[in-house]
Amino acid sequence: MPKYQSDVATGKKAVPQPFDASVLTVAVDLTLPTAALVANDLLELLEVPPGVQVVGVDVVAPQLDSNATPTLAFSLGVLNAAGTDLGTVYEAGLKPGVGAPGSAATANAAALAFANRDGARKLALKVTTAAATSASAGKQVLALVRMRY
Repeated sequence: MPKYQSDVATGKKAVPQPFDASVLTVAVDLTLPTAALVANDLLELLEVPPGVQVVGVDVVAPQLDSNATPTLAFSLGVLNAAGTDLGTVYEAGLKPGVGAPGSAATANAAALAFANRDGARKLALKVTTAAATSASAGKQVLALVRMRY
């Protein structure tokens, strides 16, 4: 299962960090691989610092599955210590990039907002169901991560 990282996850791009109770939105761009996404692929978005609450995540994408009945689906959660799987799943069944114009999928489950904030955690998407007809090659996905301290 390959893991693909955003520029934020690799440290190429710095992002502002929340410092008070106001909600800060951080834009995380991720370029998808030229190979089709397959089940269990991981898309690492960013590291959430200790004490920071993630309020919600919008995943905005162009069309990623061009089948008449798209099947591409993701789970959002935290990578395990080895970085090989999601150790905690906050929300499942996210389907961004549906239809020719693309679409957004929103994760705002209570589990996301009230997760343990004692340590840093790496937020990631995991492909749970591969695309029926992949159209994801090299496309950009945008995750808008809403956080507060």
